[in-house]
Amino acid sequence: MTGGPRLALGAGVDHVRLAGLLRRAHTIAMDTGVAPPLVRQIVSDSWRRSAEAGVDPARPAPRMLDAHATAERLRKHPFSGVLPKVSELLTEAMVDSGYFAAFSDAEGVLLWTEGSVRALRSAVQPRFLPGFMCSEGVVGTNAIGTALVLDHPVQIFSAEHFNQLLHGWICAAAPVHDPHTGETLGAIDLSGEFRRGHVHTLALVSAVARATEGWLAAERSRADERLRTHYLERWGDRRSDFSAAVTGCGRVLLSNPPGWLGPTAQVTSGSCTWLQADGTTISAEPFGDGFVVWRANKARPRERRERLAVKVLGRNRAMVQRDRRSFELKLRHSEMVALFALAPTGLTVRELALQMYGNVEHESTVRAEVARLRSLVGDVLRSRPYRFDGSVRIDLAVVHQRLADGDLAAARRQYAGPLLPLSVAPGVVAARERLERAFL
Repeated sequence: MTGGPRLALGAGVDHVRLAGLLRRAHTIAMDTGVAPPLVRQIVSDSWRRSAEAGVDPARPAPRMLDAHATAERLRKHPFSGVLPKVSELLTEAMVDSGYFAAFSDAEGVLLWTEGSVRALRSAVQPRFLPGFMCSEGVVGTNAIGTALVLDHPVQIFSAEHFNQLLHGWICAAAPVHDPHTGETLGAIDLSGEFRRGHVHTLALVSAVARATEGWLAAERSRADERLRTHYLERWGDRRSDFSAAVTGCGRVLLSNPPGWLGPTAQVTSGSCTWLQADGTTISAEPFGDGFVVWRANKARPRERRERLAVKVLGRNRAMVQRDRRSFELKLRHSEMVALFALAPTGLTVRELALQMYGNVEHESTVRAEVARLRSLVGDVLRSRPYRFDGSVRIDLAVVHQRLADGDLAAARRQYAGPLLPLSVAPGVVAARERLERAFL
């Protein structure tokens, strides 16, 4: 076999003959525990690891996540932001060669597949489908699992796969890394029928993985710039605050005074407080694409001014006052503002879809509308779950709180009229009717 340690095929290889030889070699290795010399070292080493892990060469991949959990993990994965570009790059290979593309996370759980109907149908029996595990330690030698173990691109041909259900395949995969930390994020794969295999598939998938890392780097740079801008706009350059802007992966972008927090800070998701090695207590809360942190023994950094004031009562559409300018939102965004006012702890995308449309079939539409609303109002719109931060003042929330406190007179003074009269969103309609009954 030619082509070096990373390639399973060389130019002019008789695919059928080679597949037959490898099947016999696979049988011998399974029976004796020793791979014949025909088998590449990179593959025989993987077979050994697979056997030591107790992998059953006849079992399909196990399911790890249901469809909803898989979609949610993909949505939260950095890869989701560049998925359309990856798909576009691989489309020609998938159409012309009858291949399908796949992406797994760093654990080896498949999160996405796309390709020809025939190719995807072939993935059903071995269960190389979204939500199923394809790590080397679970299903044995395969391009994705082995690429993740070796941390470099690899092509696996026919019976080089440890699992017998994959012997009709040829697969090429390359790992994808976080462009800033170097951490492995997952692997991109191209798989198809072994008779249609080509050595250049590995070069293609490797190039796509590098392009993906480039796109991720560009996205991260843009996110960093947004975080810097939001931090400076919101807290300014007051050195007495002992505050800092920290990315989601812990890089300190800005701090006041400079250097007080160091170059990195490990911040978990959500609001938290922790003790540093020097005994300093640090507090943090989500902010834009990262966090704002400050010394807990200091006062919480004061914002320069109220970020947003919104009126939804007695109006067909929400009126937003941001700093010294005002603008009106479209009805869908007005409805979202009203629903966030009624649920200060936040709403999941599923809950928001139910409140706006009465079913969960519009989750993708809701996500898109939330993104558009955030582009208008900024980082005050938080995620996981969706909600406004404490700097947003909504007249509906004020009235709602007065009613909850039992202060009907104060609520009546704040009540400017029906809530978004033109809205037919179920959650808004129900809230509007409750308010009207309260003020009868």
